[in-house]
Amino acid sequence: MIKYYGPISNIYDFLAKIIKPNSKVLELGPGLIPFPNATHFCGWDDDESKKLPNYKVVNFSEDTFPYEDKEFDFVYARHVLEDLRNPIHCIKEMSRVAKAGYVETPSPLIEMSRNADNYDNPEKGRKWRGYQHHYSFVWNNGVLNFLHKYPIVEFIDINEDVLIKQLEQPIFWNTYYLWKDKIEYMLHEYPKDFLKPSNQSYPDLIVKAINEAGNNAETFYKLLEKNK
Repeated sequence: MIKYYGPISNIYDFLAKIIKPNSKVLELGPGLIPFPNATHFCGWDDDESKKLPNYKVVNFSEDTFPYEDKEFDFVYARHVLEDLRNPIHCIKEMSRVAKAGYVETPSPLIEMSRNADNYDNPEKGRKWRGYQHHYSFVWNNGVLNFLHKYPIVEFIDINEDVLIKQLEQPIFWNTYYLWKDKIEYMLHEYPKDFLKPSNQSYPDLIVKAINEAGNNAETFYKLLEKNK
């Protein structure tokens, strides 16, 4: 299976068009490939501060970000929120310090797929679902949804062949979320969101998340094509 977890050049091009010249742009967790339009950076550090300008160390799950309200014109967070034990704190801080932004996470589809986390040799038998270090499923259905990844995901019956077929298309590897003013979100929590008879079961909600994330991906890529 070809891996499509890296930054997507079409998205870089699109964001470069919507971010106005001379904007103040913050990137969360730049990692090995910093966002080209970012002017400021924050994260765990891991020597990033030695390589990048205007870098501040921030614990995204608990720290108040060291910036003023609406200090930034745009904030960029790619493959960050799914790693956090408290993503809601982080998105509230993002909404506070920026006027607009872009969030990208792995899709629920990839989080339910085997060997997504196997970067080197599939013969080593890494058969778990999704990325082993991720806390959450994240998807966009008009708001940004968060659902904790419980160990039971390894035992949910789902058509593996359908998952693999969809993952041949790079667009389905991610959840995409553009926002302005503030991030609208929904946190799905156990037990309150699962014990009532009228509520969906945990496996059914994951399937719904996969479908809604797929619709989001198709809509987002139409937007990219329209703005080429």
